Amino acid sequence: MNVVKDKIFTGRILDMVEKTLSFVRDQIKEHTYLGKEGKFVTTPEFLEFVWKEIIINAATHRDYSIKGTDIQVKMFDDRIVVESPGNLPGIVRLNNMRQVHFSRNPKIAAFLHEYDYVQEFGEGVDRMYREMEKAGLPAPEYKDVAFMLNATIRNRINVAESVVDNVADAIKLSSTEQAILDHLQLSPELSAKELAALLHKTSRTIQRNINSLKEKGILKREGSDRRGRWIILKQRR
Repeated sequence: MNVVKDKIFTGRILDMVEKTLSFVRDQIKEHTYLGKEGKFVTTPEFLEFVWKEIIINAATHRDYSIKGTDIQVKMFDDRIVVESPGNLPGIVRLNNMRQVHFSRNPKIAAFLHEYDYVQEFGEGVDRMYREMEKAGLPAPEYKDVAFMLNATIRNRINVAESVVDNVADAIKLSSTEQAILDHLQLSPELSAKELAALLHKTSRTIQRNINSLKEKGILKREGSDRRGRWIILKQRR
């Protein structure tokens, strides 16, 4: 494994949670773009509520009777994976975890709730799914592997690469068209004027390339020019 950083946090549960959240927050990259009204907007590569929730859930619901292994938070360019000792608790299963809540360690859950880490009893997982869907991201992925529960969340990198790769395979694109798709996949609300500033092109050049992408059936506009967003259409061979 090509590990860039390897940190171990020990101590009380509260200390480990706080140190882990602080460390992960420092590692998350941010994407800055020119937003509405000419102001720069910064968005993180992972949704804060979601990545915090899978880490806090691991500390809250892990099986502390299992020795010899620990909670592991693994960060990649396109995803964060949290591995926690123990299977899903009680009657919770992969197919009902959005609706069914069961706490393996109710005292730990209550304790972290006092510090505003566990904020919504029984609603955190469902909210994660809703937040990811609202952002146009893949749903959280859970796997019960032996005695470990793996939770994975993804950012836009895989989505962007798969869409652009599919388009490139099907239709020849210019470098400007490719650049437009890359930016719109990350920030679909960008206007032609904002794209021109980001790509150092004239507004006329950007509009011509946008029109070309529309004609090729790759790009379409949803909503008004002021409040709408761009939709990149997947192409099939």
